[in-house]
Amino acid sequence: MIDICCVELDKLDMKMGVKKSQLVRIGRLHNKAVHGVLLSGRPTACVNELKYLGWYILSARSFKVSLHHTRVRFFQCFNSLYAKSHSFSEPVMQHLVNVHCKPYLLYGADVINWTRSELASISVAFKMYV
Repeated sequence: MIDICCVELDKLDMKMGVKKSQLVRIGRLHNKAVHGVLLSGRPTACVNELKYLGWYILSARSFKVSLHHTRVRFFQCFNSLYAKSHSFSEPVMQHLVNVHCKPYLLYGADVINWTRSELASISVAFKMYV
């Protein structure tokens, strides 16, 4: 299947980025290593976590995303705001956090089926700054 895609891309004078391509396994055999997957004659890296459109997709029994990077970005943004505006009133600070930091937690939230633990993790991160 991958070879068919490579052939079609060659016809369109396009190439796949072999160095940037990664493979993550999702399903009941997620912890088994994958060997022999070639992309344009080169082996593809098999990883436990990969970044796609801002989300970190994990190798697991079912589709899962990592919220660690999301929370880190939220706290980085909050700490940056707080360091520069510690003299602002509470309503102003809440508005700034809602406008600048909250989007880091909610990016793509409408397309992910959240589990209770993921929702709790996001909720705790948001409530910690208050």
